[in-house]
Amino acid sequence: MSKELIIFTDSGDTIIDEATQVFDERGIVTEASFIDGADEVLKTLHDEGYTIALVADGEWESFQNVYRKNGLGYCFDAWVVSEVVGKQKPEPVMFEKAYEKLNLKPEDKKRIVMIGNNLKKDIAGANRQGLISVWLDWSPRYFHTVEEPDWQPDYTVHTPKELLNLIEKLNAELESEKQKKDALDREKLNLKEVDDKLSKLIDAFCPILYEDDEKFLENMKGHNLAGDDIRRYQHWEWTQGVGLFGIWKLFNMTQDKKYLDILTEYYDKQMEIGFPALNVNTVAPFLTMSFVAEYLGSEKYMKPCRDTAEWIIHNFPRTREGGFQHMTSDTLNEGELWDDTLFMTVLFLANMGRIEKREDFTNEAQYQFLIHAKYLEEKTTGLWYHGWSFERNDNFAGAFWGRGNCWITTAIPEFLSMVKCNPVIERYLRVLLENQVAALERTQDENGMWHTLVDDKSSYVEASATCGFAYGIMKAVHMGLIDRKYMDCARKAIVPILSYISDEGVVSQVSYGTPMGRESKDFYKNIELKSMPYGQALAILFLLECKVQ
Repeated sequence: MSKELIIFTDSGDTIIDEATQVFDERGIVTEASFIDGADEVLKTLHDEGYTIALVADGEWESFQNVYRKNGLGYCFDAWVVSEVVGKQKPEPVMFEKAYEKLNLKPEDKKRIVMIGNNLKKDIAGANRQGLISVWLDWSPRYFHTVEEPDWQPDYTVHTPKELLNLIEKLNAELESEKQKKDALDREKLNLKEVDDKLSKLIDAFCPILYEDDEKFLENMKGHNLAGDDIRRYQHWEWTQGVGLFGIWKLFNMTQDKKYLDILTEYYDKQMEIGFPALNVNTVAPFLTMSFVAEYLGSEKYMKPCRDTAEWIIHNFPRTREGGFQHMTSDTLNEGELWDDTLFMTVLFLANMGRIEKREDFTNEAQYQFLIHAKYLEEKTTGLWYHGWSFERNDNFAGAFWGRGNCWITTAIPEFLSMVKCNPVIERYLRVLLENQVAALERTQDENGMWHTLVDDKSSYVEASATCGFAYGIMKAVHMGLIDRKYMDCARKAIVPILSYISDEGVVSQVSYGTPMGRESKDFYKNIELKSMPYGQALAILFLLECKVQ
């Protein structure tokens, strides 16, 4: 779990013993040894979830050589080196670059500790910035007398082990303060209104779950790819699949049998009709079915889930490089990757891997997250494109569609809560998520909502995406996947979302099911608004997460 305390650290005589440095003919350090115990402390801090920035004077190549050779360069989340910056500590720009690289705000300074061996540079620089200053008084080199008022450190330690104990103490104090603040913030929330609206959402859910989507059914009469009985699709599509997941979460939190009964009644009705042909969207309802089957120990429900997972592994249409092609009930979408797929299909496969202890299922799920990220994440913003075409070799209209992005914000925490994946992949997914959430923080509307085109304020604000973003951010914070500072932007969505839930419990301002905008971003601005099961479910998920202590 990520820690409240953020660490800035010098290198020479703080982590590395400068007396052991070996230089080449250019004066570049080629190798050096750790101060006794410093390597274990650095690795421990990283493994425990601390965010660590190297803020050091010297040559970039020297630091790269040293930490490449000792193998602990991965412990730093950011590198700020004077040669690159053009100034040395205690100049403010050295610290400002670290804030920028870590997406920190001025209010974060009170939880940043700067560790160094040099009173004039490290300690004075930290004190002038309002950071917590820690002097590692280990080396006989440099200053040992406080010559100026701002050279006085907040804390002094003499060994890396002492430093570790101090860091843990400071973090515990910050965590305690944060918990008190969170408690006060929760009291400020109108939890009575949240409970009231949540109850109304649930009451309205079943009528919407079984409401016929006339537009979809009419289209299926002439475009049913499998040619099977259209009645099987009537209430079994991704829209219902997302809705059912919300009800499962509600049951899992409350253990109220009436919610489990909604699910079993739904699945029993569908089994009488029969399941439709499998594709990305018709897999979605199996996710909740797998949870229900596991909870009840029911082979009746587990067998269809098991058969579906096997079909995905062996028969699902693939793009180049092995991605799941976004085939739907009415469209082949040959050679196309869509971000929806990760929530609609890949989460189910991952959950079945956990339940059945099938490593091939979980490995495939991990790969799908990687291949989709490769082609859908926009590297400079952290936002995700709606889709990618191997045939066109582009991201279609290049739209950062709101609900498409929210499937990522929700899918990554859900995936990491389901399976224990490869540590390297988990780390990568956490970075992807934090990059996206940082972009969402920047693009959130002043009223707390997000737009249907996330980066286009001329597009309408959209409720299902907003609920998905806020839910995913809150869940990620509660899991310790991202920095707690992002909780604020999730909370901003509470008031506007409550206003979009009617007295009848229906969520308005929800965009209808949205195909790919292939040529123009304006396509997304013209999607009609309509109450849908996924709008209800994402609102339920969001309000439930608001109640998590």
